[in-house]
Amino acid sequence: MLYRTMMIAALALSGAAAAQDAQTWLGAQGLEAVEIKPFQDLEIVVAKSAGAKEQRLVIIQKGKPVFQTTPKENEGAAKWAIHSMGNDLDGDGQPDLHVSSFSGGAHCCTTHYIVKLKPKVSKLAVYPANNVGGGDFLEVPGRKTPIMVTADDSSAYGFAPYANSYFPAVILEVSPKGRFQFAQDLMRSKLPGQPPPVCAQPAATNNPWLKERCGEYTSARRNARVAEIKTKLAEIKQGRSADQLKWDDYYATGVLAAVSAEMNRYAYTGHAAAALNWLETLWPGNDAVKLKMLNTLRTAWTKSVFAEDLKGLAADYR
Repeated sequence: MLYRTMMIAALALSGAAAAQDAQTWLGAQGLEAVEIKPFQDLEIVVAKSAGAKEQRLVIIQKGKPVFQTTPKENEGAAKWAIHSMGNDLDGDGQPDLHVSSFSGGAHCCTTHYIVKLKPKVSKLAVYPANNVGGGDFLEVPGRKTPIMVTADDSSAYGFAPYANSYFPAVILEVSPKGRFQFAQDLMRSKLPGQPPPVCAQPAATNNPWLKERCGEYTSARRNARVAEIKTKLAEIKQGRSADQLKWDDYYATGVLAAVSAEMNRYAYTGHAAAALNWLETLWPGNDAVKLKMLNTLRTAWTKSVFAEDLKGLAADYR
């Protein structure tokens, strides 16, 4: 009993000493601690200057910083969040740190960072999520590495106001080479119109947002969407020639938002070519509004953070 009491006291003293190491360094730098979390011989610190809004991330070992976010990364970072410490996120058997920064504001901006904690502290991967919040890692049975359920906001504002914009689901993993990339085995469906394989995983049941996205692929819901689009297209075109129709005629009725969302469902499951075929059956011809919509969507895919992953998702389909 005495030995156990001594051990508890020793651990408490070592923890206090470690905390004091961080506090001493912060004080010398004129910084205030927002949050301090210990991991083995490291301290993960979110700090800020007195009276400042911007925060920074510092990892301290034995009273000295071994990692700090750069001034550019700290610029406008109103908040740093520590999501997880010690999980192996890239499959190399070593512990990693998952943190994110948030700039504040109505729709922007979140950036996720993966930092290796052992054997040497170093930045591994960065994902600028922009308007998309959330993004914690989830375990999937049978997979070596966890996944992040998130969304791509590259189409935001293109076809509808932000509140009505469609963000396709994205499943990410951290590669051993150090980047956030598509977990293709969980995103690519066998046939066009089918839900991505992640929808068969427990993650799809436990995550309400992903569960809703998976539900969009049911035949009943897809048929209802197509019927509604056809009805709206007929109403817009009734009694008017193609050269009389303008972008706003389609934008205001939600047709552009509905059509682009459906095409994104195809593209983000590896079937961009099928999306074009689907569009041609629904909206035949090459009127100016349709061509502009296609160009806008293709531009969004090109400018996406995941542009190369989207190409690979379709190109690697077998």
